[in-house]
Amino acid sequence: MIFDFLRNLHNLIVAIIAWLRNPSIRLLPSSTDDAPSSSAAPERNVPDARPVEVSRVTMTEIVTPTHADTRGFIYGGEVIGWIDLAAGISAKKHAVYPCVTRSVDAVHFMHPIKVGDLLVIQASVNRAWNTSMEVGVRVETENPLTGKRKYCCHAYLTFVALLPSVSATPSSLSAILLRYRTETVRVPKINTTTAIEVQRHAKAEERRQARISSSKITDARGRREQTKLAELRELMREWSKTTNVESMSSAEVPPLIPEEMIEEISSETNENEENEEKKDPARLFLRRKSTFSGNLPEQPREKLMRESFAEVVETVLPQHANTLQITFGGQIMKWMEQCSLISATRHARRFLLLASIDSLQFLRPAYVGDCVTVRSIVSCTFHSSLEVYVTVEAENLFTGERYFTNDGFVTMVAVDFTNNPTPVPRAIPQQAEEFAIRENAEERRRRRLWQRRELVQKELSTSPDEFIKFAEQ
Repeated sequence: MIFDFLRNLHNLIVAIIAWLRNPSIRLLPSSTDDAPSSSAAPERNVPDARPVEVSRVTMTEIVTPTHADTRGFIYGGEVIGWIDLAAGISAKKHAVYPCVTRSVDAVHFMHPIKVGDLLVIQASVNRAWNTSMEVGVRVETENPLTGKRKYCCHAYLTFVALLPSVSATPSSLSAILLRYRTETVRVPKINTTTAIEVQRHAKAEERRQARISSSKITDARGRREQTKLAELRELMREWSKTTNVESMSSAEVPPLIPEEMIEEISSETNENEENEEKKDPARLFLRRKSTFSGNLPEQPREKLMRESFAEVVETVLPQHANTLQITFGGQIMKWMEQCSLISATRHARRFLLLASIDSLQFLRPAYVGDCVTVRSIVSCTFHSSLEVYVTVEAENLFTGERYFTNDGFVTMVAVDFTNNPTPVPRAIPQQAEEFAIRENAEERRRRRLWQRRELVQKELSTSPDEFIKFAEQ
């Protein structure tokens, strides 16, 4: 079996070298050759319009310790991953064809979710245009003992339907080098029947226009925000190079047990056995207790933004991607939340909860086998909240191509042992790129607060009792 693998690997390398020397060489036989051709794409019965009920999906998940932090609160990235999965199923049921995440509107978490809670995720297509759809997702928690539900968050995701090419199979060499060849495909329109469906249909168009207009906003000097963010991304790449240089580590070594205690410990483990190895100080480390005994460590009033820089590197595995080998948008956002949590922790040194994630767009997809690099930095701080800028890039390990996929802003809230907000140090910029990203921080914060207030008012009109009790907590 090993010899077969080595032979196939050798043939693969030879084929790649031959193709690099002469790109006109065909790596696979065409459909006109004598070899059996790939079967034609199956005909799919896609109507011109479909009712909303066809796309309705309800997922129920149990929050386990593997989904949560050390205090039992679920990571926001886990919730966003489930949201993307439910929305993707809903989009696929409506469009019939495979769908990929194109963008995600801002998500605001209204209350924390704990281990043991049941998470009820409901999704349906609000509106369909030519090749894209907006899927609305509502998340509620359910107490497993009382059955009482609490509203958690809303999300609006845009999906695009793709038609996979049949000229290449997942195991073919052309699929490895050129990836899947896909093209967008028309999706059915939505037939609205109830008043709430008509309202969601109209609101979806308003949100779509808002997404288009937001990309054209400029500052007082006529610069778009993406231009400033591109400069910051380049600075973060430079920081990454200096971080990945081998140097003397300043990590603390756990203290050894004093020599006078070694004999006593050895005799207690086995009084009748005399083994010199058990007296070796290098094998007897003192177990350190947690320093968090009710008092949080003191922090300076200010910290440099660069001190919060963090980098996470992941390999896209098959379980991270859909049938087209394209990485789930929810998986990318999960990695973004993990990286932003590291940055926020390095800056605040407090317990943290995810408050919101701003709107983001996926410009290019990452595929199975790619190396995904996520970088983050605390861009601004307020009283107890931290705004973290996160950027994602992917690398094709076959060709060495590196490209930017998406970025976004994540807001974390620092809390103490009783889950009350606690102050955090101010983030101090030093370089021009850091000052540039901080310029619009207040405006971004006002937009988040307005979105959150609008969300509360909307829920108050539908379930006032729930929010009255939530406000009293």
